Amino acid sequence: MAKAAKATVARRKKPAQSGGLALLGFMALFAALILMLVSMASLVLCVFGLLPTIVAVLIDRSPQRFAFFSVFAMNFAGIFPYLLDLWMGSNSMSVAVDSLTDVFSLFTMYGAAAAGWILFAVTPPIVSTVMTFIAQRRVSILRSRQKKLLEEWGDAVTGEDHGYGDDEDKEPGAPPGEPKAPGKRKK
Repeated sequence: MAKAAKATVARRKKPAQSGGLALLGFMALFAALILMLVSMASLVLCVFGLLPTIVAVLIDRSPQRFAFFSVFAMNFAGIFPYLLDLWMGSNSMSVAVDSLTDVFSLFTMYGAAAAGWILFAVTPPIVSTVMTFIAQRRVSILRSRQKKLLEEWGDAVTGEDHGYGDDEDKEPGAPPGEPKAPGKRKK
């Protein structure tokens, strides 16, 4: 019965993961159609400039798609100055091709995408280290508070059994030697 429930849950998760990729594809197709209607030169610049992002979409199969988001954000930041030049200038195909054949502009676009890949690779270990440090600091603070409470209240507040007679004769949480409350006797 438990195996059938796990299989049902596993089958439910598959369409949601592929649905996210399909939605992403439809959004890209919609953006490409809009760019094609408005400016074919912008579409050409975006398609060739965002090649690292397309690779990130194909490689990243995690449900959160962190690689895609980091590469896309940095890659788009690398393309954006050249899109602005295109939009503020003549907005022709020759300007887009000139941008794509310039080594410096390609280095800027693809270098920004590489920075996105580096961010994707470096950020999780840094966050993990910081979270571990915060957790260890919190544990040390709680242990020092616990030590102060033990000094103030004694060992009775720990709830541990210290060998005070028979467990049947004392009520849990009662000081040692106190009898059980009336009405709580075992039969």
